[in-house]
Amino acid sequence: MLIIEDSEDDCFLLARALRQEFGLSYERVDTADAFRTALLTRQWDIVLSDYFMPRFDALAALKILQEQEKDLPFIIVSGKIGELEAVRAMKGGAHDYIMKGDQARLIPAIRRELREAAVREERRRAEHDLHEQFHFRQALIDSIPAPIFFANPDGVFLGCNKAFENFSGLVQSKIVGKTIFDIVPRPLAERFEESDRELFRHGGTQIYESSISFADGAIHDVIFYKATFNNVDNSLGGLVGTILDITERKQTEEKLRYMSTHDALTGLYNRAYFQEEMERLEQGRQFPVSIVVADVDRLKNVNDTLGHAAGDELIIRAALLLKGAFRAEDVVARIGGDEFAILLPSADSVAVDEALHRLAAKLKSYNESNEEPALSMSLGAATAVKGDRLEETLRLADKRMYHDKSTKSCVTAEGCRGDISSPHP
Repeated sequence: MLIIEDSEDDCFLLARALRQEFGLSYERVDTADAFRTALLTRQWDIVLSDYFMPRFDALAALKILQEQEKDLPFIIVSGKIGELEAVRAMKGGAHDYIMKGDQARLIPAIRRELREAAVREERRRAEHDLHEQFHFRQALIDSIPAPIFFANPDGVFLGCNKAFENFSGLVQSKIVGKTIFDIVPRPLAERFEESDRELFRHGGTQIYESSISFADGAIHDVIFYKATFNNVDNSLGGLVGTILDITERKQTEEKLRYMSTHDALTGLYNRAYFQEEMERLEQGRQFPVSIVVADVDRLKNVNDTLGHAAGDELIIRAALLLKGAFRAEDVVARIGGDEFAILLPSADSVAVDEALHRLAAKLKSYNESNEEPALSMSLGAATAVKGDRLEETLRLADKRMYHDKSTKSCVTAEGCRGDISSPHP
């Protein structure tokens, strides 16, 4: 391990922690010249680098690696790196970034990058063998990072590629001659066996999504691609399959779905989702449906006097109080800068009043136990029965909220501490 670090103490602590997990030989450098020399004089498995140093930094180290065409895993381990610097480093070629002292992330990251480096190296060797050996099929499938396997009509494995070995945690000699029941838990094996029988009955190809546990023990979302193949005499030879790991894609899709329906600051639903829910409820049978509109009072004054960070904190506090005051089935959304709206399915005015009393109690408790700025909200509520347009109900609740705001009697923060006026004029 080559460690780029200007602090001898930090380097010593890092090496001591890693030696508990790895057989470690390392060298510390903190200048560009020392880094170049180390790259030329020894063969390294991985590079760990601080981000900011007086005479050197991670971006300069990455540039040197690229100049020397070194394909080494490069992980930034820093106590000061921010999000923008991390993004810049990843674009510059870093494989990961970890905060100093976070061994729970660092050790798995090192293992992962060593594995990926080994896969890259194996692919290079396979490409070399492809030109020099006649074992074209094995060399070809070994160069593919997706797990590939062959099985006969009885489900017995005939062969696989390196990625499948990594996937199963078994070398090929331990896979050939075994069945899926020897590799994965029985309930999962039974499901795969049934899909294979279906494929053999009808022939052709088969594509389906599933979940499976890899050798690292984690559950991965995958896509199976399977197809039957025939022997030279045209008899059924078995099936060939490949596995595509889509865990990261699924996580990205889930994150994008969340971002499309939630407010970034508060984590509440956003206006778009609120509108969709209004349209859905309007066509449903959960009437009466009530709507509450809430507006944070004096937010502009807080922003102007204490700064926007304080204003954002006030909005977040308001969101938490609103979320805690309403039922789990209610839709609490931030629909504007300081404005919130709550959809209450199967809720009449009595249910609304109960929720507002809970909110008043939570608001009073919050203001009594926290320093300035005090949190005050203006509220408006309206209830729709079957046949009413919820857009009109929202407008009425909004109108009542503005009426509540305009009739506030208090003029100081102390006078408004814990103040929630009636939402019904």
